[in-house]
Amino acid sequence: MRTEVKTRALVSMIKELYDGATKAELEQASGLHTNTIYRWMRAMRAQKVVYIQGWERDARGCNMIPVYKLGDGFDAKRPPRMTPLERTHAYRRRKKLKQIQAALTGGVA
Repeated sequence: MRTEVKTRALVSMIKELYDGATKAELEQASGLHTNTIYRWMRAMRAQKVVYIQGWERDARGCNMIPVYKLGDGFDAKRPPRMTPLERTHAYRRRKKLKQIQAALTGGVA
């Protein structure tokens, strides 16, 4: 019974990997735990079954998340981190937008 579940999970992961998928998308498609997905991706990368197609920012826009794709390609370079000055500018921009939104809606910023 357990082998059948893992087989279905692997098949659904491979279907997602054709177009490229993040770890969260693979979790949702397969129903497997984060650590299991991480171990499998690591093993598949070591065997040159998948590669990192690109990088996406997380929901907060802070961390970079790898996008895996099926095939034997070269890993995409990870973009450089934001400098402290860039982070400060982004924070101030968000803060200003909140103030504008509050002024337009009559709420408190």
